[in-house]
Order: sequence, then structure tokens, then C-alpha cells
Amino acid sequence: MAHISEGAKTLRIEKKLVDNIDNLSELTDGFSDVLLIRLPALANLADFEQPLQSVSSAVALAASKLNKSAVLIVVGEIIDLISVQSALPPDLRYQLWIAIKKVQPASFDSKHLPNAHFGALVCTRYPQSLKHIKTRIKYTYCPTCDKTTKDYGGKKHTYHSDGTLISDVWRDITCDLSGDISDLTARFADLFGLEPYSTLLVLDCSRIQNQRQPAMPFTGLQEANAFPDAQGNRIICGDCIEELRRLPSNSVDFAFADPPYNLRKKYAGYGDDREIQGYFQWCDSWIEEVARVLKPGRTFALLNIPLWSVRHFAFAQKLLQFQNWIVWDALSFPVRLIMPAHYTVLCFSKGEPRDLPGLVNQADMTKPSSAAYNFDSLRPLAEGFCLRSACVDKRMRLKVNDKESLTDLWSDIHRLKHNSRRVDHPCQLPPQLMYRLISIFTKENELVLDCFNGAGTTTLSAQQIRRRYFGIENSLDYCVVARQRHNEISQGIDPFRKEERALTAKNSPVARLPKQKYKVTKKTLQLDVKRIAQQIGHMPTRNEVVEMSNYPITYFDSYFVSWGEVTAAARTNGMTEKRDANSSVEYSETQVHQLRLLDRSSKPHRKRKPKQK
Repeated sequence: MAHISEGAKTLRIEKKLVDNIDNLSELTDGFSDVLLIRLPALANLADFEQPLQSVSSAVALAASKLNKSAVLIVVGEIIDLISVQSALPPDLRYQLWIAIKKVQPASFDSKHLPNAHFGALVCTRYPQSLKHIKTRIKYTYCPTCDKTTKDYGGKKHTYHSDGTLISDVWRDITCDLSGDISDLTARFADLFGLEPYSTLLVLDCSRIQNQRQPAMPFTGLQEANAFPDAQGNRIICGDCIEELRRLPSNSVDFAFADPPYNLRKKYAGYGDDREIQGYFQWCDSWIEEVARVLKPGRTFALLNIPLWSVRHFAFAQKLLQFQNWIVWDALSFPVRLIMPAHYTVLCFSKGEPRDLPGLVNQADMTKPSSAAYNFDSLRPLAEGFCLRSACVDKRMRLKVNDKESLTDLWSDIHRLKHNSRRVDHPCQLPPQLMYRLISIFTKENELVLDCFNGAGTTTLSAQQIRRRYFGIENSLDYCVVARQRHNEISQGIDPFRKEERALTAKNSPVARLPKQKYKVTKKTLQLDVKRIAQQIGHMPTRNEVVEMSNYPITYFDSYFVSWGEVTAAARTNGMTEKRDANSSVEYSETQVHQLRLLDRSSKPHRKRKPKQK
């Protein structure tokens, strides 16, 4: 297996075939262990936006019969999980939406991105955070340099030799919902292998014959209107709903929104802590306006966490047509033992979508200087390759094809990791995300709208790849920053360049440390704490570090944001990025193919002797 669950008492897997969805609740009444309901795969790809009839209500009834200690896992297609989550009783706590990679992406047509994932919705009858076994995913290795696919830099001593903590995007195992999912059930049997659980009950509903709900007809579409020239390429400071209402209907080619998530982030000029019903009423208002200004056939992309995306889906489907649920595998601040990485880019079109410019070679791609030289907006990095510059150079020199076809599962775009790439805004998106979205959904000179423009990532990216833009932002401070950065583009300056800046905003609850010169490296201090822990046989307290450390306690107080960071190396055994020559590694089919190419390219070419006359 590709995972290691520490101390798990693997659950006994019991399987039952369910032919009639109405019988589901009879099998769950009083059940107190871990329940997995497997829904059927799409029989017809054209039905991807149509949920199964009666299934969500049947699952909700079955969930209500579970014992208070039970865990519910629903495995199914995206549209069916949306329907199920919307119908679940309020006393069931949503815990996770796990995206699971498909063996083969399903291609619909040139109007939609190929679908490369299905999902597992995890809920509990208990209100606390999810109880599970600490589980690690084994490291994978780049076939070119034979090092870990992620560059851990100077933090290798704080990672575990067995692998990294599991996240809510599972790309290390692949399954088809219509086929064998034993790897998936085996992982859940380990993940929940703790008291009081002993059984994983799998209710297999894959053979039920329920029809899918008919698609909602879209009426009242009008001809596209021209966006006023005087309004193009502008950043407007104002309320998003009021400013959207000033725009003409059917005039925008692509709309993007990354709204405040109502998670108490510290934005300038906005309190991100609205009461939940008021928050969604507010969201409905601007979604309705975005739908109005969007041209027929064009796309609206909304970025959010999966749970909020389900609620946005419920309202947006009344006005627009579901197009794609893009999973952006973007590891966020680690707040639990299952790392939060699944972010949803929910895509809707206004009526029937047009052929996507990025899929039919109409995007007129321009590569901005901000993008890494190996980044391709429409051809993602293939699974299993690293981003170390030396390895990238080697692959280019050997003409190794390290790219793969574009799908709706994105793992090659990473969050901004260094403060030198940031301006003073708590939630900045990487420009690569916007390069890709804009390149997929628009042509050159078409208009891109962002009604939560922040420090300008969307509009700046649009300008860089020769699209028109219109940004709305409520904060005057952020508007000023965005306008200044647009002026930099006009002066030939990269707005996403590295630069030392004085930052105050932060996208995590951890306080920002003042810039300082370290007299001793943080690694040295963490390893000293590890030495102390090994000597005394337990995790040292601050007083014990004062007594036993080789360094002043002021270093520990000044250089680290928490005692957890001080003891990070002491809580693990460290890792190395280079693969052990004696260890066995299972490469993917793509990697095996590339290894063969590398092997051929590394062999010396023999000169043929001329034929003798």
C-alpha cells in the first residue's frame, strides 16, 4: 500500500450488495461503526450534471438511522455527492470531501475539461473533529533525478522517513468508480482503525437502476452586448454588488471570484465573519449579478472550499449550467492530521458552453515572464516529476516529455511560499492559477472580470497574457496596490517579481516574526531540542531546554512562532530526499515510459562501420 497508518487495528471489511436504494436505511439502523456507501458511476458521460433520482434522500434517511458514534463515507460522482451533501440532516457533521484520482480521465467534449476525479464525502454523527489514525503517504521519486518529487529544502529534519501526512486529495492511488475500489476501502479500513470501531460496512449500490434527473432547460438567453470601451482595463473601488449592477448584461467573457470564505480572515476594509445565513444571502446576490453580466456560452469560475462550493452550486444552478468541478490540490495551513489541500474551482456556463479556447487551440497563449520557464498553462507537469531547477534543466536537455494532458485535477500549481513574492494581502493566489484559468476559458482581447480583485492577481494576469480586464475591490488600500502593479506592467516591470517588502497581513493564525538575522540556524536549534528529548526520554519543556540546551533560550523565543515548531524535529525521525538504492519504488506508467527514454538517451551511440565494398 502507498500509505502507512500508525498503530492501526485494521477494520474488518464487510460488503453487502444493495439492489434497491429504498432498502438502505434498514441496513443502517443502529449501526455504530464506519459505513461506506458506494454510489453507481455514470453510465452515460453526457449525464454528468444530472444527479441520481431519490438517492440523496435515501442516503439522508440511512444517515439519520446511524448511531451517534458512527462515521459515514459516501463514495460517488461529483454531482451525486453534491446532491447527497445538500440533503444530509443538520445533525450530521461534514468533515471532509476527499478527491480521488481516476485511473483514466473521462472526456466529454471540447466544452468541458476531462474529468479525472470522483469523491468520498466523510461525515460523522458526533459533533467533534474527525477521529482517525495518523496516516502517512509514502514518498514518490522523480524518475529523472531519483529524488523526492517535492523539494523539502532545509526542513528535511522535521519530516518523517515514512512519508508525509495524508491530505484530502488522493493522487497516490487511482480507482474507477465503475470498477475495483479495493485500494480505497483498504485505506479507509486503516484510516479508521481505532477504538471503538471494528467493522467497515460497505453498502454497494453500484448496481441500482435509478434514473438521473433530467437537465434543467435554460431559457431567456439574449445576444451578447459589447462591454463599454471606457470601462475596460479598469480597477474600480466599491461594493461588488453595486458595481456589478452598473455593468451591462451579457457583456463579460470570463468571470472569476475568490470571495472571503467567512473564516475570520483579516482583510482590509472587510469583516470576514458574517453570520452564516447572511453570508450566503450576500453570496447569492453577487452570484446573480455575475450571471447577468456574463455572455451566453461563457464561463464563471468560483474558488472556494468544497463545503461552501456545494452551497454555491445549489444557487448557481438556478441561473447557470454546471460545467466543471476543478480540484486544485493546493496544500493550505496544516490544521489537522488530514492536511487541507482540496480547493474547488466551481465552473458554470451561461447556457450551453462554447468550445473552450484552451482546448481547441484558440487561446493565443502568451507566456509571461512571471511564469517559471517550465510552466505551461495548458499542459500540466506530469505526475511524479519534481520541480528542482537542475532536474528541469536535465529533462529539457534530454528532451524528456514531462507534461500531460489537461484535466480537472490540478496538482502542479502551488501556493506562494516565500514572502518575497507577496504584497500586503492575506490570501494571494499564485498567478499560475490565473494564467491557466484565463487561458482555458478566453481568447486574446476578451474581457476578464474579478469582483473580489484584492491586490490584483486576476487582472494583472489577464493584462500579461493580452486580455482586457475589469476588477472590483471594496478596499481602497488594495485598489491602490493593484493599480500600482498594473502601472509596473506598463513600465516593463514584472508585478510578481521577488522583492523584499514589509508585510503585516498573514493567511494563518500564526503570528509573523520580525525580520532578523539568526545567530544560529533554526535547524541547529531544533536538532539540539531533539538531542535533549532523546536524552531525557520525553518531549522537553521550556525549562528543560533552558537547563540542557547548548544555546540561550532567547534564540528559541525569538526565532520560532510556537513551542510546536521548536520541537518539530524531536517529534519525528527525519528524512532524506534521495531514494535508497535498496528500496523498491512503484513508478506510474508515465514514469516507466520516461525512465525508458532516459535510459536510451544516456547510452553512448555507437558509430556504425561503413559497409565494405
